[in-house]
Amino acid sequence: MLDRLTTTLYRIDWMLLGATLLLVAIGLAALFSITLNVEQPRIEKFYRQLISFGIGIAFLIGMMSLNYRQVRSSSWFLYAIGLGLLVAVLVFGTTLRGTKGWFSFFGSTFQPVELVKVLIVVALARYLADHIGEGMSWKVVGRSGLIILPAVVLVIAQRDLGSAVIFFPLWLGLLGFLRLPMRKLGLMLMGILLIAALSWWSLKDYQRDRILTFLDPGRDPLRSGYNVRQAIVAIGSGQLLGRGLGLGTQSQLNFLPTQDTDFIFAVIAEELGFIGVIILLSLLGTFLWRFVHALRTVRDAFGVLLLAGLLILFATEIILNIGGNIGLVPLTGTPLPFLSYGGSALVMSLVAVGLAESVIASSAIR
Repeated sequence: MLDRLTTTLYRIDWMLLGATLLLVAIGLAALFSITLNVEQPRIEKFYRQLISFGIGIAFLIGMMSLNYRQVRSSSWFLYAIGLGLLVAVLVFGTTLRGTKGWFSFFGSTFQPVELVKVLIVVALARYLADHIGEGMSWKVVGRSGLIILPAVVLVIAQRDLGSAVIFFPLWLGLLGFLRLPMRKLGLMLMGILLIAALSWWSLKDYQRDRILTFLDPGRDPLRSGYNVRQAIVAIGSGQLLGRGLGLGTQSQLNFLPTQDTDFIFAVIAEELGFIGVIILLSLLGTFLWRFVHALRTVRDAFGVLLLAGLLILFATEIILNIGGNIGLVPLTGTPLPFLSYGGSALVMSLVAVGLAESVIASSAIR
């Protein structure tokens, strides 16, 4: 394994890895800055995130050292483990912020849905690669949908609608990547929208309020519309150069809720300003572009689909988080990759990068 790691280090995409590390650094700085100007600073979250980063880097290196084709051969087994964890968390899990989706042990928590996001990409890539010669028939499309269905049901049962939503653009995006005819893609999208409309009455009150507030931002500015309103104020108050780390009034005075998770983008925008946002978006754009660039060099069907799936997953999370901060999409509670507080999300994002680097390095070696 050591020999393979040494060889891999010469073959990986250093620009992708560099963008990843810089994004983590910005996230850690923003997380630390939130505690700077309070009377009793509590930086436990910063230290926990730092520990999670160390664990994630270890996993990233391990994934780079691994031949990604080994992941393909174990994909169904790994996905079954992921589904098992989703079942187990419903029985033994801890409820946080209304979602029963965390295992809690020794003062730490683990959210299995973050693992399942990556495992679904692997499972879909495996299935579609195995049946790529059959074309995009309804049979192939339907069976691929059955792959994500158990995860969607189990995550909704946790009351984590935001994570469940991510599975659908991932599924449709991979099918679209394989050039599913627009007629079929349109019919599937209409079906998903119809199911979403019919499930309206099964949503919790706060979930309905998020959607209604998105459609009419001024309907309830002091309750359901408060979060987005304060986020937009924070983003605007950053102006060109920002107020400086630890000097953001919206975040430091707690006008901005869930600053370290859902609204970390607003914190960065307020403290680093327009220039900081441009740098952040440039890094995120570079990160995604390296996936697109790698897709041009990989010839293995499973490797291509794996990279495409990870690209769609990261892009969806970025769009949902930043879009929710500026009121372009409903709030879903989706973390901003590498920046939002959350050990599970950070570790699994780094695992995904390691997996992508393994594909890139293996293609270069061949």
